[in-house]
Amino acid sequence: MSTKEPQAVSFCEKLMYASVSFSVDAIVNIVAMYGNVFLLEVAQLPPLQTSGIIFSSMVCMIMTSPVAGYLIDRTDTRWGKVKPWLWCTLPTQIVLYFMRWYVPNFPDNWRFAYYFLVWTSAEIVQCSYSVANKCKVMYMTTDTKERDSITAYRSGAQLLGLVVGVAYHGQIVAAYGQELHSECSTSSNSTVDPNSLQKQREGYLISAGVAGCLLLVTTCASLLGTTHRLSSAADETTEKQPIFESVLDILSHRPFRYLQCIDLFLWMAVFGIEANIALFVQYSLHLGHQVQNVILLFMVAACIGVPVWHCLMTNWGKKSTLGLAATLFLGFALSLMFLPGLLYALLPLSAFGGLLFAPFILIPWSMLPDVIDDYTLERGDSKESLFFGVFSFFTNTGKAISQGLTAFALKLSHYKTGRCSQPESVSLTLRVLISICPAVYSAFGLLALWLYPITEHGRISTNRFLEKIRLKRNSKEDVPTKDSSSKMKPDLGTPLLDK
Repeated sequence: MSTKEPQAVSFCEKLMYASVSFSVDAIVNIVAMYGNVFLLEVAQLPPLQTSGIIFSSMVCMIMTSPVAGYLIDRTDTRWGKVKPWLWCTLPTQIVLYFMRWYVPNFPDNWRFAYYFLVWTSAEIVQCSYSVANKCKVMYMTTDTKERDSITAYRSGAQLLGLVVGVAYHGQIVAAYGQELHSECSTSSNSTVDPNSLQKQREGYLISAGVAGCLLLVTTCASLLGTTHRLSSAADETTEKQPIFESVLDILSHRPFRYLQCIDLFLWMAVFGIEANIALFVQYSLHLGHQVQNVILLFMVAACIGVPVWHCLMTNWGKKSTLGLAATLFLGFALSLMFLPGLLYALLPLSAFGGLLFAPFILIPWSMLPDVIDDYTLERGDSKESLFFGVFSFFTNTGKAISQGLTAFALKLSHYKTGRCSQPESVSLTLRVLISICPAVYSAFGLLALWLYPITEHGRISTNRFLEKIRLKRNSKEDVPTKDSSSKMKPDLGTPLLDK
């Protein structure tokens, strides 16, 4: 291929690529928001067992991320690197997702073993699928503007999927759980009726069937509607290292370490709110009948916020825009500590929180290709999938920590499974988990962002310089090696890091 400019990605292809995020991230968000509630209230597992299941599944997902990235980098087929992974993990993911929401008629110990096995297996498969899908952007184009545009499409489709997912799941579960809420409204401490509980379990299964159909359709659209371009930066891989050496190699890259810290702390803050919002509204604000509406409003506002934050990112730069969003999010988290149990106070604050949720999905993943470009220029090597796998490792680590702290804190606050009301200690614990903890995490994220070295001018210069290297290769001129690439780096017009 001898083109002088990076090949543009068509509007249709961007939509096809983004469509898979519509369904898969809806599933991820449903599990995040309702998984804790399901295991405690519907499956009626004790808080300690719930904590063990969620934490263990998160650990499996965390450990899978770099391994999946490493194996994807080593995949070489006529269909590209990522498509075989998406095809193979699709059917398994659908079956395991349905099994997540099924309540078997087992004794308590066997029921715990069932959920432990299903949740850990589901997270491993889902993580492999997610890493393959997200790193696919690196094989679609080498142009930074196109990558940012594709990431924005993916983020918009992801949030739209979250809205639709929360809408159908929340409404289905609420419809099948009307009798359960009616019983709880007539008694402050009554035990849940088994017949009503069984109907709510049916609602979860129906929602799982809808999610499985959406995942099948959108994934097929993405796989059949996109092209793997072999002229991407992946062609610059010069040697194959063992997985441990490869991970240590990219961890030694300074901009990547800072970006990891940014993403880790900000996702701990975001997920701390996301995982606890349902219980917070139900037990701290005593507005349990409004849970699905609050979550839906939160996600609609986040979806609207994607083009707004993408526009700000384009004009102000990624670092400045993310700093503004993190600062506003810190103030938003602190305000939840003093939020009264009034619907007219909850709804506007939920909408504002949704707007602040959008940049944390969009901007860090837009910054990752810039870090990969800097690594490629500095070392003459390219490990796209491994970068995405290790980056997902830290994102999932933040989620696991937040989720584990939630379940452990509920245990200490004497949360009672199967009760319509909870002690006042549970209400206070949820306020701290959804307010003080995310605010502290956001402060650490802002500190890491302040130290992050990549600037807008530098990332654009680096992308242009890498494109010159690719054009030389395509013109059959001398290809810069790992040594020669480092010799070119001191050119004052090209460095990514402005010293």
